[in-house]
Amino acid sequence: MRILQATGISSAWAIGAGSVADIYEVHERGNALGIYFTGQFAGPLFGPIIGGYLVERWGWRSVFWLLFVFGCILLALVFFAMEETYRQESVWGKDSSEKETAQANDKEQQQIESLESSESVSENHTMVESTVMNPFASLALLRHPFVLIFSMATGFAFGGMFAIENMLPPLYTQQYGLSSGIIGLTFISPGLGEVIGSLLSGKLSDIFLNRARAKRNGVAIPEDRLAPNVWPAAFILNPLSFFLWGWPVQFGWSVWVSIIMFGVQCFSMVQVFNPAMSYLVDAVSDRGASVTAAANLVRMIWSCVLSLIANPMTEAVGPGWVTFFFGMLNFSWAFLLLLMKVKGPKIRAYSGY
Repeated sequence: MRILQATGISSAWAIGAGSVADIYEVHERGNALGIYFTGQFAGPLFGPIIGGYLVERWGWRSVFWLLFVFGCILLALVFFAMEETYRQESVWGKDSSEKETAQANDKEQQQIESLESSESVSENHTMVESTVMNPFASLALLRHPFVLIFSMATGFAFGGMFAIENMLPPLYTQQYGLSSGIIGLTFISPGLGEVIGSLLSGKLSDIFLNRARAKRNGVAIPEDRLAPNVWPAAFILNPLSFFLWGWPVQFGWSVWVSIIMFGVQCFSMVQVFNPAMSYLVDAVSDRGASVTAAANLVRMIWSCVLSLIANPMTEAVGPGWVTFFFGMLNFSWAFLLLLMKVKGPKIRAYSGY
């Protein structure tokens, strides 16, 4: 059933980013994606708090009844209130002058086609354009180096955070004797870190992109998404917060140290996650949902792998060494993000983007 649940939610993760790319132009897309990802990250803020007390009061089944009701409400909202966002590729994403030119060209082309149609021999033939749906077509995007680099970056950052969420309950129970309800309250820190970080990252992304865009006479490139806020998070805050979550728990320091550090880790994680996803949507804007789906696959694979190995490694070597490994993994991959900032246009050009 968890597999079915994950299959259902995966469409929202992919299509949501594609819809944002459909609706918003590049100069305002970063903030929109920041708000969109905030909704995804709000789950770790409210879910464990509500779930912890539901389990204590009515048992674990009550959590799934709540999710069932909530899922039905969301299904109704999607079915009755959500509109199609498919856009005209020849016009969208261009400046106003370019839009007018594109629209004029489209109108002229339509007039020519209409004239040719009226002059041609009248034959009752119907042209039907058929397409074959290939659910694995988006995975082909992973052959492009820049897509794989950013997908792996989000996988390591998000996967490390996800692994800590799995390590945290048994460690807090064994080391500090916390109940399920109190453990749920500790997730306020990472939840706030993710929500605040996501909103801030989206704002900064558009601010720095528009500054760079103004210097190029209105031309924006995906590398503009790798703004100055990315580098302190990728090279310092993210790996350091991993270190300072695991070792204090292993040494039995105050629980507040790890609670605060988890919030810092989640804040720094979204400073990497949001710009990376915004980069991919900007670079492959005509296939925003597909490239998001490809990145999601890589991210969820790493989330699964790191979560699977986290608890056995914790039992073997302790949480300090486990989170040290997570931190070094993220720190090492940050150099490839720096490479994309410097050589990104050439690497994209190699792939035809």
